[in-house]
Amino acid sequence: MSFISSIRYIKPDMHRAFVAERLKALKHQLDQEIRDTTGAASLRLATWNLMHFSDGGAYDRTTESLLYIAEIIDHFDLVAIQEVNHDLRKFELLMQRYLGGDWDYILTDASGNRERLAFVYRKAKVRFLREAGEIVLPEGQEIVAPDQENATRKLQFARTPFAVTFQAGWFRFKLCTVHIYYGKSADSSPEMDLRRNEIEKIAVFLANVQKAEKRSSGTDANMILLGDFNIVSPEHRTMKALLDAGFVTTEGIRDAASSLSGKHHYDQIVFKLGEKRVKLGASGVLDIFKSVYRSEDAEHYAREADIRKITHGRDGEPRDEEQAMTYFRRYYRKHQLSDHNLLWCEVKTDFSGHYLDAVAAGHDPRKM
Repeated sequence: MSFISSIRYIKPDMHRAFVAERLKALKHQLDQEIRDTTGAASLRLATWNLMHFSDGGAYDRTTESLLYIAEIIDHFDLVAIQEVNHDLRKFELLMQRYLGGDWDYILTDASGNRERLAFVYRKAKVRFLREAGEIVLPEGQEIVAPDQENATRKLQFARTPFAVTFQAGWFRFKLCTVHIYYGKSADSSPEMDLRRNEIEKIAVFLANVQKAEKRSSGTDANMILLGDFNIVSPEHRTMKALLDAGFVTTEGIRDAASSLSGKHHYDQIVFKLGEKRVKLGASGVLDIFKSVYRSEDAEHYAREADIRKITHGRDGEPRDEEQAMTYFRRYYRKHQLSDHNLLWCEVKTDFSGHYLDAVAAGHDPRKM
């Protein structure tokens, strides 16, 4: 964790000491919630919408926030990240200086809203199997959306899903990440219909890919679909679109809201596993503001932190302390971390015991 040394760039000294304490608290939180609840041989998988990452302006991450982001990612093995911006300077800084040579990444070009989708992975635990692609729906399977004249249009995804094949331990799987269209949130709106249709189309597409691989090669493909689906609730038709295609989620994720308000279940990790020997373990939502950028830290940032965006408005005029504290709570901390909590799941990837049991019993372990 050599990236910790970057803390020396934080000014003034009093704020640097404060950040050190918050970073220690974050490490303790992550150790308790992630490392202490998962097996060392397991794949620790996560998805995180990082809110306009590398977008500059209000969203320009400081050294402090990059330390926190790197610490969070470093407690997992494979993280799907949504809303990586077209400008990759801060993303590459995160990968090269903060996460370093133990990590690698794969990302898309910029599509809808000039956003990229990315997978970052720990090379000692995860292997990229040289298969990657953005998903374009075949003719006849496009998304159907009403236009203003009540006719219909055939569309592709607003932000193209990204699928990659990885292997972790004995576990080979296709991982697809999405950032589904949002639009208006009224349940009766055409935008909500479009949102639901995008979810249905990607889920059905991957289910069909799994069937095709079974027919062509006889292999039991493992599909994992994750990202920001903008799902309203576990009971909503947006979630039903996922489940109807045969995907399942875990108990720790099913009722866990990923929005900061705790009201919405935007982010999801769902599975359609061909191999019976694959077991899922612990899972849940990480409260990103439990240890850092806490609401109770607002006074410190308004008084002690030399961060002009908090203490001064866009017009350059100083904010009073109460205004600065309000800005920190409502805007600044979300711009530095995210407006989404991180969602995660453990996948147990050591099948050696199962394999040896099958061999000892005289069975073909590939068919067990």
